[in-house]
Amino acid sequence: MSDNQKFSAHWLSDAEIPLANKFYRTHKFRGKARRHDPCMVIRDEQNQIIACGCLRQLTECQLLAGVAVVEDYRGQGVARMLLHSMAEAFGDNTFTFPYKNLVPFYRSLGFAEVDKHGQPSAILDRFNTYQKQGRDIVLMRYSYS
Repeated sequence: MSDNQKFSAHWLSDAEIPLANKFYRTHKFRGKARRHDPCMVIRDEQNQIIACGCLRQLTECQLLAGVAVVEDYRGQGVARMLLHSMAEAFGDNTFTFPYKNLVPFYRSLGFAEVDKHGQPSAILDRFNTYQKQGRDIVLMRYSYS
C-alpha cells in the first residue's frame, strides 16, 4: 500500500460541487454530485482530484454514492482513505449499494449486508431501480460495530 501522506481529503463546498461532476465526466464514471449533498474528494500532490464520493441526502437516511478512484491510483489505499475520511458523516442511517465484488471492502469499513425488509422506501426504490438495470449490487447499511 502506498504512503497516503501524499494525498489529502477535503469536503467540497456547495460552490465546488461542479468540480466533482467534472471529475466524474472526465474519468467516465457514473455519478452526479448534487449541490447541498456532502461530497468529499482526495487530491494528489499536484492538487488534482483522484477520488470522489458523495452522501446523497434522502428522507430520513443518506446514500453513499459515486465512490470512484482514478484507475492509476487504484490499489494504493485511496478508496479506503476516502471512506475513512467520510465516515465522520456516517450514521446508522447511511446506506450504500456496492457491486458484489466490493462487499468485503465495504464490510471492512463498517458496512453490513441488510435485508430489504423494513428499510426506508427512498433506499429501496433506488436499489430496486438499479437492480432492474442489471447492476450486480448488494444493499448495505453502516453500523458502528
